[in-house]
Amino acid sequence: MHRWRSVINIPNANVYRFGDGRYAQPLLRDLMWTVKEGESWAVIGSGGGGEKSVLFSTLLGRYRLAPYPPPPGGLFPFLSSDGLDPYSEVSIVSFGHRRQAGGAFYDYSARYGAVHEEDRLTLRQNMFPETIPPLRMPYEDANATLEPTPIISDEELAIFNDLVAQMGLGQFLDLPLIALSNGQTRRARILKAIIKKPKLLLLDEPLTGLDIKARPLLLSTLRDLHAKKKPRVILGLRAQDALPDWVGHVALVKGSTVTAGDRETVLRNTEHILGGWHGQSNKIRSIESPKAQIGKVLIDLKNIKVQYSNRKVLHQLSWQIRQGERWHLVGENGSGKTTLLSLITGDHPQSETSSHLRLFSQPRSRIPTTLLRSAIGIMSPELFDAFPRRSTMTVWDVIGTGFDGDFVPKGKKSVGSGIGMKWRMGRVWEVLDVLGPEAWKHFAKTSFPSLSLPQQRVVLLMRALVGRAPLILLDEVWSGMDETMVRVVREYLRGGGGVGPDQAVVVITHWEEEVPWNRIEDSEVFKRFRLGGGKGWVEE
Repeated sequence: MHRWRSVINIPNANVYRFGDGRYAQPLLRDLMWTVKEGESWAVIGSGGGGEKSVLFSTLLGRYRLAPYPPPPGGLFPFLSSDGLDPYSEVSIVSFGHRRQAGGAFYDYSARYGAVHEEDRLTLRQNMFPETIPPLRMPYEDANATLEPTPIISDEELAIFNDLVAQMGLGQFLDLPLIALSNGQTRRARILKAIIKKPKLLLLDEPLTGLDIKARPLLLSTLRDLHAKKKPRVILGLRAQDALPDWVGHVALVKGSTVTAGDRETVLRNTEHILGGWHGQSNKIRSIESPKAQIGKVLIDLKNIKVQYSNRKVLHQLSWQIRQGERWHLVGENGSGKTTLLSLITGDHPQSETSSHLRLFSQPRSRIPTTLLRSAIGIMSPELFDAFPRRSTMTVWDVIGTGFDGDFVPKGKKSVGSGIGMKWRMGRVWEVLDVLGPEAWKHFAKTSFPSLSLPQQRVVLLMRALVGRAPLILLDEVWSGMDETMVRVVREYLRGGGGVGPDQAVVVITHWEEEVPWNRIEDSEVFKRFRLGGGKGWVEE
């Protein structure tokens, strides 16, 4: 095949930030990557520093290639030959969440009240904004009918409906966006990107947050679309993610090196693809789990109901969480996991009015929010997105907010203003020593928003653990982490350094292997709570 019809052509180049000086170290060195028409590719990140994101960002023009692939083909020969603009024909959907700097914290709990508004935006309207009837102007006839602008043909509508069915989104089209689960929202984002008809679609960690039933549906849809070139798809995966069988080529990113080629050759020649940004696999310690200390009830839900109009989210749900227990909360996308957690954290408006909900032996209405925040250490996709990214906020500052559940540093030492200042400072150094990089003393002073997405995730996990709160909620915390970091965190949690024997922990993940505890080794403390059809039960 003539190279001008290749999809991507990078003969040999270094990748730099725009504005880097003459002697700057490249982000990616000696990059050689050619994607031919008809090939199926996955970009695999072997570390947790966001290296694959650098490669994707390079394709989007956010970093500088030197030398730039020469004409007439350039970087995207298949577009250049047709005279198409790559910046309008190449799209990305990334599930790394927010990274940009900014001082504002937005109240993500407001979503639970927003669903009551009459003018809420549905998923269908979000897909096709032009179908929303235009606003009536004061000078227009009050009796005139305002028709939405038609934007798609019958053929395009049929294709859209087919994609909706394949991705399992049909029943959610007329629900408000705010009411969708994380997994449903992620599938909707991919669908919206597809219907915009890019020539090349980059999907960074598309399986993140999807339940076990949704993953094969999505992968099958992507395979069919790629085969038809509508659009061409390149997947971004973690090293521990299963590589779809229809992907025949791999670009493995480790540090500043990219190894690209056919799947078998690359994986055979790069057996040791771990390491991660922390570079500290030697810190994994084999510590025997402390003896179970099941204690008093911390969270008590009895016959809880949450309903919006005719849609029942939770119905007659009962659950108790005691000191020392280790829970795995499971359920398909949309089963109510996020709503249940919002009740436990006191963020959901109905937690204030429920007479069958007790948080630390008290009704929600009698517990100050400040006290509740210090009693629950949490890491979730919503908190990750909402947490402020002030340019002056350091890693130490962020971790220190975890003692009191704040979102801005407080106190002279940025560890809050409570008692036990010496213990608090020592505890920050402890989590940094285990979960941070080798140069953790320097890392503590690093600007938080300057970190890669996986690094930010680890720091916010430290924040959740640092105060040894009675209850720890870990919702999809391993998203974006490399396999070594996942293993370090699991061992830290299991070994007693991360959580003590009297703390309760709830882990929410669709990946069984990410849960630090199991029924065989931790039978006295480990349990699984499953949600489905609005109901919840303890699995035997």
